[in-house]
Amino acid sequence: ALKDRGAIILHGVISDKALMEKLLREHEIEVVISAVGGGTILDQITLVEASQAVGTIKRFLPSEFGHDVDRADPVEPGLTMYLEKRRVRRCVEKSGVPYTYICCNSIASWPYFDNKH
Repeated sequence: ALKDRGAIILHGVISDKALMEKLLREHEIEVVISAVGGGTILDQITLVEASQAVGTIKRFLPSEFGHDVDRADPVEPGLTMYLEKRRVRRCVEKSGVPYTYICCNSIASWPYFDNKH
């Protein structure tokens, strides 16, 4: 469905900065939407650096899909992930690449996966 609407889905290795730069340049990408999760949250830093190096990215959306990590005060086991997401945010802000954070406040799935209303 995304392809039918004009989305370009590229496959690569997010931790390979040279490859990410190459893909961004070759395909003249203007918007990067990251949907990584779990143990790969920090890999976004390489993607941010590649986006900055290319210099043509008009909008970067890091993987968020949860609480606003700068306004929450979690404890473990969530604290580690929040610290990683905060680190990604600081990298994005420092890069100068325009960005948008989308925070749905965990209404997407966990812990409300069985909510019927």
